[in-house]
Amino acid sequence: MKRDGRSLAHNILEEMRMLALERMNDGEHPDAVSASFGMHRSWAYKLRAKARGRGRGVRALRSTQATGRPR
Repeated sequence: MKRDGRSLAHNILEEMRMLALERMNDGEHPDAVSASFGMHRSWAYKLRAKARGRGRGVRALRSTQATGRPR
């Protein structure tokens, strides 16, 4: 069963993102990484793309504080 990331705390999600990226950098396939965390496989590919992107790199995967502005 796939895990809904919205039900997890922000610090837990941040740790999952960092661990997943570390495992992918060590050579593990993104499909295997996402399956082990119970997330959809596109989750791992999005993480990898965001970390490889221009600018912030791994810092882009960190949790950020919400602005407090209502939607």
